[in-house]
Formats: sequence, structure tokens, C-alpha cells
Amino acid sequence: MGTSRDPAAADVTTKRPGLLDRFFLFGGIRAVLVIIAIAALGTYLIVHGSFAGRLDYIASGTIIIIIGLVVGIAALRTEYTMITKKYFEAGTVVGKTGRAQAQIRERAKGAVLIEHETWSAVAEEDIQKEDSVVVTAVDPDKVTLRVRKYRP
Repeated sequence: MGTSRDPAAADVTTKRPGLLDRFFLFGGIRAVLVIIAIAALGTYLIVHGSFAGRLDYIASGTIIIIIGLVVGIAALRTEYTMITKKYFEAGTVVGKTGRAQAQIRERAKGAVLIEHETWSAVAEEDIQKEDSVVVTAVDPDKVTLRVRKYRP
């Protein structure tokens, strides 16, 4: 992937969003439209079953609406959790290996690829491009890693 991701920026939000925000921002308009379509189908079956005197239509419509609501709420909760939780805790990358994206001089900043994520890193020794590196520490900013050459 190679995209840069700031783990501190993806922190849990302090203010919980309202119901409309959760529907349209986190779940997406397509998810809302699918929920509305399922509810409309269930409503149609209930109304049609009432006029036709068919209890099986009414039961089917009720079950469809309940399933649609459960699936919709579950999807919205999942999306909300995925967006608001940190992708990586910076401390979990200590000891992981990766590759240098470019040459990094001792005590200079550069970029390394660790588990498909590009991180800012400070080298403890000279590192050449494409050298295997190991993460030895995380700086207090929780974004910059300390790395050295990997020695198996």
C-alpha cells in the first residue's frame, strides 16, 4: 500500500456524533438507501398482506424489516468503530521488521515501510535504500520510529 498514516490523527473522537451523522457520514448514503429499500419492501408486504388477508405476507414483511434494521445497525456500528479507532498503536511496531524507502544517515530522518505502512523514522546507524530494518523504539510524538539495520 505504502500510504502514510498518522496513527495519532485517527484517535478516538471526543464527541460522539449524532444519529444523522452516523447514518450519512459513517455508514454512507448507499447503506442508508439499502436500509430504506429493505424497509419499503417489508412495509409493502405488510400492507399488501393486510388488504389481502394473508398472514404469511404480514409475517414475512415484519421479519424483513427486523432483519433490515439489525443488519443496518450492525453495519453502522462496524463502520463507526473502524473509522474512529486507531489503525496501529505506535508501540505495537517495536520489534517489527521492514524496509528503508530511501537511504537514511545516522540520526537523520527518513521513511521506512513497516507492515504495509510508511512511517517516519530516525536511523541509529547509516541505512541504505531497501535495507531491512528493525524498529527499536517509538519517539514521544508516537509518529516517528527509531530504527537500525536488521541482523537476523
